Formats: sequence, C-alpha cells, structure tokens
Amino acid sequence: MRSVLLCAAMGACWYKYGYGQDGVPTQADAQSTIRVSAKFVMLDAEVENKKTGKLIGTLKSDDFVLSEDGVPQHITYFSHDQLPLSVIFLFDLTQSVRPALASLGGGAREVLGHLKPQDEVAVMVFSSHTELLQSFTTDRSLAADAIGKASNMKTGEGTFIHESMYEAVDQAMKSTAPGSRKVLVWLTDGTANFENSHTRKTMGREAPAYLHTKEEATASLLRSGVVVSALIDRTAETDAVMVAADVNPFAMFFGARMGDIRKYADLTGGPVLNTSKKEVADRLAELIDQLRGRYTVGYKPTNVKPDGTFCKLELRLKPEAYEGLSDRQDVVVRTRTGYFR
Repeated sequence: MRSVLLCAAMGACWYKYGYGQDGVPTQADAQSTIRVSAKFVMLDAEVENKKTGKLIGTLKSDDFVLSEDGVPQHITYFSHDQLPLSVIFLFDLTQSVRPALASLGGGAREVLGHLKPQDEVAVMVFSSHTELLQSFTTDRSLAADAIGKASNMKTGEGTFIHESMYEAVDQAMKSTAPGSRKVLVWLTDGTANFENSHTRKTMGREAPAYLHTKEEATASLLRSGVVVSALIDRTAETDAVMVAADVNPFAMFFGARMGDIRKYADLTGGPVLNTSKKEVADRLAELIDQLRGRYTVGYKPTNVKPDGTFCKLELRLKPEAYEGLSDRQDVVVRTRTGYFR
C-alpha cells in the first residue's frame, strides 16, 4: 500500500457433476467445469487445535455434522488430501511491501517443490488491480520465472483490495485441473486503501474504470468455492504507514487500514499466517500444508431456495469425535460461512 504521508504530500462452490444413484459425484466430473447449479455443494474444512496450530487429519465423514440454514444435511462426498490444488500466488506490489518482495518471491519459488506434481500454479501481481503473469500450469519452471518477474516489479499504485479480490476469484475459476480445490495465496503486508475519488486520482490511475465493491467481491467469492489464504509480512514501512494513518488528517481520504484479507479468509475458512524475511519459505510451506490438509465435504441440499439466496453453512464435530483428542476445547473447524445459490 502506498504511504499515506506520500499521498498527502502530493476482504462453497457449486459443481457441475455427473451423479450416481447415491448422489456422489461420478467420474463424469473429470470433464466438469464449475458453474452455478442446484445439484451439489462442495466445501473445504480445516480442523485444528487453535492453541498449537496442529491439524487433525484422522477424522471420518461420520465425525461431522453439517447443516444449511439450520437444516441437517447428509454428507455424500468426503475426502482428505485427495484432490489437486489450483494455487494462485498473488504478490503485493505496493510501496510498503517492496522491501519484502524479494524474500516473498524467493520463498514462493522454493515452495514450488513442496507441491504435488498434479497441483497447478498461476502467478498474479496486485495493487489497484491485478495482472496475470502466468496462467495455470504444472510446469514449475514457468511458474518460477513468473515469480521471479513479480519479485522485481514496482508500481506507484495503491491497494484496492476489493477490485483485486474480484479479479483474482475470476482468474481462479479458469483453473484447468478437473475437480481441483482452488486457492488464493496473497503475499502481502495486509494493508489496503479506500477506493474513492481522491485515491483514484493519486494512486489508482491504472485501475479499471469500474471498481467492484466489497459486496460484489464477497458475492463472487462465496459463489466460487475459492479459498482465500495469506502470508503477511509487515515491514518497517508498513508500520510507518499505519502510524501515519492514525495521525494524518488526510487519512480519511486516502485511508490506510488492516484486516481486509483476514476478513475474506474468514469467509472461506482459509488460513492466514504471519512471517518475516527469514521465515518466508518455511511459513509458506506450512500454509500450503494447511491448505492441503483440509477435508472436502459434499452434499445435495434438501432446502428449496430461490436463485441468489445466501445459504448459511455450519460444519461441526459430533461429541464422540472428540474422544481421544487432547485439549478438545481448543479444537476448531474452519470452513466457509455460506454460499449464494
């Protein structure tokens, strides 16, 4: 995000599947594309000890209770670390992240070897908008080249996170791996700017003519089934920007704020980790492991709702599933809050 002082001076997917008689996706999904449908809902879920951060990967379908708008649903598809990942690495090009960009790029290149051969990767950069440097590929050399390019890019633009989120979700839906779990990995310091007439003139000159709103980005995300995650590296410049935002009288116009990425991640149940330059590769590998260690749950909704209706989801563990788990009070289930039909 651009410095406020500088500016003042000048946040469940529906699948098209084939079905067997039990309502479970058949092999027809190998040629499937994601679209809005009323047949089957898929969601990812992470179960972890919130105190230790340790994932719990020994659960079965019968250990979960799923409801939609308070109505119990029957789980007909269940898997754990079986579907490939379609990962988009999104590099923040804005001024406050620039000191950390090289280390973020180095960590991302290193973590490519942590992915499975069937996982695909795309690379984007973002500021007031996004730019695609590499579409989805399983060729690690192409991905590494794009990451290297991202690590050396600069911009004078600010962070318009809602527009960037909308564009990133749209790109995630172009994944080529059949049945994959689509993931956005934002490499950023977590700051953003307000989108208004003042910021458009000073730090949004390259932004599209129409900026998608927070509500539009959220609706698109919740229709898509995409999981949002982030690796946050707060630099000294980040801290200076936040201090300036607190004391600068122009902050209300140019705006420096934290938390948008975390809010988007919370909507999808995705992990957000903090890092420093020395830890980037290890923390990014940990982030990928958390994304891979998520359960995939599918069901056929029993509720009849009009198109465009928001359906609230709740996924929890049965009491007996806690048997044998230490510190059961610290065990949490993270998944998306709901979806739009």
